[in-house]
Amino acid sequence: MVRFFTALCKSLLKSLCDEAIFLETTGQYSYISEACPRCGAAGKLTPHGDYERGFSEHKDGKRVDTRLKPLRFKCRSCGATHAMLPDIVIPYGRYSLRFVLAVLIAYFERAATVAKICEDFGIAASTLYEWKKRMALDKELLLGVLISRKTSASAFLRGLLSSNNLSYSLRAFFQRYGLSFMQRRSPSASRSRPP
Repeated sequence: MVRFFTALCKSLLKSLCDEAIFLETTGQYSYISEACPRCGAAGKLTPHGDYERGFSEHKDGKRVDTRLKPLRFKCRSCGATHAMLPDIVIPYGRYSLRFVLAVLIAYFERAATVAKICEDFGIAASTLYEWKKRMALDKELLLGVLISRKTSASAFLRGLLSSNNLSYSLRAFFQRYGLSFMQRRSPSASRSRPP
């Protein structure tokens, strides 16, 4: 998977919907010098079509479901194929990163009951609790255990969204741990933390 880490910052600055940011980002993406995530060969990626995936965002106070077509690339060096996903898209997940963060902020700031939050966002309570658990793990990885325990979840999320270095933080997280912020882990990965 090839990750592109500026889309989320653009979306926050331009106040565009997540689907529009996805389309703008993928339309402007230059893969010419990109390195293959598998073998590391630079400049060896070639277009290899696209695929369709479900995508949900929160727009105008309601959940909007759509279909996206992420670009695919093939490495001429090792033959691996990779999808190009901007940071607004959580790999292997249906919901946009902004959608998930909005749900979590509503939850941690006690904007409403869990039932009302889930109704407003069109999600199951189990989904909200899974995101809460995943965010706690990622918060610890980003901040470190000691600082994480001193920082409320709400302050962490608000700080993350208002950070001038958000794209840098998300890129560094991906490079260090091999997964994206809020990306679902396999059952074995959730029991052990990355190095």
